Amino acid sequence: MPDTKDQILDAAECLFSEYGIGAVPLRRIVAEAKVNSAAIHYHFGSKEKLVKAVFVRRYGPINRQRIELLEALESAEQPPGIEQLCHAIVAPPFRIGEGTASEHLYRSLAGRLMTEPAYMELIFNDLFAEVDRRFDALLAKALPDLPDTVRTWRKFMATGSMIFVLREQNLIARASNGLCDTSDVEVTIRRLVRFMAAGLSAPMADDEADLVAPARSGGRNA
Repeated sequence: MPDTKDQILDAAECLFSEYGIGAVPLRRIVAEAKVNSAAIHYHFGSKEKLVKAVFVRRYGPINRQRIELLEALESAEQPPGIEQLCHAIVAPPFRIGEGTASEHLYRSLAGRLMTEPAYMELIFNDLFAEVDRRFDALLAKALPDLPDTVRTWRKFMATGSMIFVLREQNLIARASNGLCDTSDVEVTIRRLVRFMAAGLSAPMADDEADLVAPARSGGRNA
């Protein structure tokens, strides 16, 4: 049987996944966890610290896997392939809890955090800064001809598609009348990796070049 701290984390995780972080008050977590209100303050001190603990518990292992995959690409003699890079970012969160009754909840939770900026900023440095730094550096090596501005825009658009698919798997299945089957995790990973890689590595359009031209004249396209 889980201890009080784990009961609170489990309840918060379930509620955050279904309703979002901002929409869940502490009193609802207390009721779901079947603990008294003092327990949350004793173990966590505040909702912000509880949110951080929930995501550190799940995203810590995910990002350790991502870093291992990115380190392997860093040590390779050849520049990384775009699909390899995307796979390193996409596969770990989609495989979290695979084969358990809670795997959908975990993936949905992973997508939820990214759409709540206040909480994302609260834990970004602890959980995501190193992954982001390594991914950016490898992306620059893989796409050396893209200006920084274009490459960075494409990175945010590509990772945004991953976040949406993580968070809205049930919606995708319903909205497509079952045409998009999200239950096969490995197929979903492959589809998403190919989509992201195509967007990241697409030839620059003429209007993209025009948009970044003023930044070029001033130096670095950051």
